[in-house]
Amino acid sequence: MESKECQDPDRGLSDLEDGSNEKSAQAPLAEKESNQTEFTPRACLVLLGAFGAMFCSVGFVNAFGVFETFYQTDLLSSKSPSQISWLGSFNIFCMFGFTLLVGWLNDRHGPRVLLIVGSVIMLFALFMTSLCTEYWQLFLAQGFLFGLGLSFVVLPAFATVPHYFIKSRALALGITVSGSSLGGVIWPIALKNVLYKIGFGWGVRTAAFIMLPLLAAACLAIRLPARAPSSLKPKPDLSVVKNPILILLALGLFFIYLGLFSPFFYVTSWTISRGLDANMAFYMVSIINAASLFGRIIPGLLADRFGAYNMMILSALFSGLVCCCWTTATSMSGIVVLSLAYGFSSGAVIGLQGACSAQIVEPSQYGVTMGFVMAILSVAGLLGSPINGWILGQWGFTGLSLFSGLAMLVGMLVLMVARLKVNAKVLAKA
Repeated sequence: MESKECQDPDRGLSDLEDGSNEKSAQAPLAEKESNQTEFTPRACLVLLGAFGAMFCSVGFVNAFGVFETFYQTDLLSSKSPSQISWLGSFNIFCMFGFTLLVGWLNDRHGPRVLLIVGSVIMLFALFMTSLCTEYWQLFLAQGFLFGLGLSFVVLPAFATVPHYFIKSRALALGITVSGSSLGGVIWPIALKNVLYKIGFGWGVRTAAFIMLPLLAAACLAIRLPARAPSSLKPKPDLSVVKNPILILLALGLFFIYLGLFSPFFYVTSWTISRGLDANMAFYMVSIINAASLFGRIIPGLLADRFGAYNMMILSALFSGLVCCCWTTATSMSGIVVLSLAYGFSSGAVIGLQGACSAQIVEPSQYGVTMGFVMAILSVAGLLGSPINGWILGQWGFTGLSLFSGLAMLVGMLVLMVARLKVNAKVLAKA
């Protein structure tokens, strides 16, 4: 087990080049011999479909800061920030919480049916959300039902991409999750305009109609390699959750996710609290996600060269430090700069978690492995935002930024332990 946990992620490709192991579990496509040939038309189509799925799913969740502010000032003005944040946190909990089951189903039956089911649930949930007027209704529709649909879309899209990419895996997964960053740029701007101009009901329904063709395209594009060797046929194995590296990876990400979404959810409120331009404040979420788009692609490219765990640790360190300094930015220009810095670094954390997970298991276990990590993250997603909302009420934005930043730094320390178990050499690629 120790040798498998610490295996070189490029080993399978080397076996193919030597002709000694044509069915290596680390090389799902035997014809791939270089980074360039991995980006075939079929692989790029899958990548594009996964990008679109992330745009509609996690990208929409990244825009919850707009809903947070809208609910505080309009639909749920009688509720506290902590109560309102439960809608977003429970959304994240459901999105990640069902992924272990979805990952097992994905490894067993493939992504197609799961994507269709998830897309239908997401669209239905949004249409139901558009009819809501009470907190409990929003909790069921937006918090629970939409989150359930997300889990059936995010995991299959995310877990299919590594089957097509070996040496460029971190880059490919970075491109995949950058779809959520682009969504985080576009959705806040779109939602701000539709919610305040045409009303809550038709505003949410408009978002659903935008998602419809993108989700349909993702369902058609995403599928497993047609010529996968027998070693890649679905053989779900839950024993992988006992892998100590995987457990440490999940634990480290748990602490990081306790504070990761605080700036996404509260940067708009912080900007308004400083008496700055309210219209510009709504664009702060888009600014964070714009930087996050580059933060998911560029570190992914570097991770393929220097190691996914190495880049993940650096990204978590920088994210924690920036978050701790968040409230030192009191002018519009300062908040923009901090938002750009945080968006870039936090984007790398999100973008690299899939590459770190896939590096230590066989392709037939991608779904279960990523599902396990996301299931652990669901607990952090559930608790993080309400805790942060409570801290905001007790100690203000300074307490919020310090708690979130320190939580990420603790997670970074745990990731360092996981990285040393992958490769004990400090300067090695891992």
